[in-house]
Amino acid sequence: MAWEQRWHPLREEWVIIASHRNNRPWSGKTTDKIASKPDYDADCYLCPGNTRVGGHENPQYDGVFSFDNDHPCVGMDSPEPEPASGIYKNQPARGKARVICYSAKHNLTLAELAVNEIDDLLAEWQKQYTELSAIPDVKHILTFENKGHEVGVSNPHPHCQIYANNFVFKTIETEVNASVNYRAKNDCNLFSDIIKSEKEDGRRVLFENDNAIAFVP
Repeated sequence: MAWEQRWHPLREEWVIIASHRNNRPWSGKTTDKIASKPDYDADCYLCPGNTRVGGHENPQYDGVFSFDNDHPCVGMDSPEPEPASGIYKNQPARGKARVICYSAKHNLTLAELAVNEIDDLLAEWQKQYTELSAIPDVKHILTFENKGHEVGVSNPHPHCQIYANNFVFKTIETEVNASVNYRAKNDCNLFSDIIKSEKEDGRRVLFENDNAIAFVP
C-alpha cells in the first residue's frame, strides 16, 4: 500500500494514510536520550514537601496527590470579558483545573507504576469525575496527560491534568454527534462496532483481557 483514504468513524471524515513516506530521507530534529532522573528533585514543584509556583507547600504524600492547578486555564470566578466586536463571540471560560500526581517518586511514568498504584490512580480519577461533575454549569470533564518536553511539558514528575469546563471541546462534541448519527442509521453502538472490528482484524490490538482492550485505532 502506498497511500489510501480511510474513513474515520468518530470524526466522520476521510483521512489520508501514506505509510510509504516513512522511507523518505530525514535530516530533521531527533530526540536526545534523557538522562536518568532521581526519586526526588529539590527543584521540582510537584515533589513531596516542595513549594509550588503558587506558593503552596506540598504535603509529604506517598501515593496519589491532587490539587487545584496554580495556573489554571479556567476558573469558577472567571470575569466577564469585554464584548467582542463584529462577527466574533466570547464568554467566560469557567470551570476547574486540577493536577494529579501519580506518585511521590519523581522518576516514574504511568507505565512503570505498580498495579496497586494504578488502581489508586483510577480510583482518584473516578472520585474527581464525580466531584467535578456535580459543579453547576460544568458540561464536560477531560482527564489527560501531555508527556515529554517535546510537547512542552513543564515538569517531568508523573502527573496528569483535569479540565472541568462550562463548554465541550469540539473533538468530543464531534465524536458524540458521530455516535448519535451511527445509532440512528445502524441501530447499534459505534464504539462496540469499532471494538468488534479491531478484534476481528487483530493487527492493531496491543492487549486484551476480560475487562479491557487496548489497540492502535
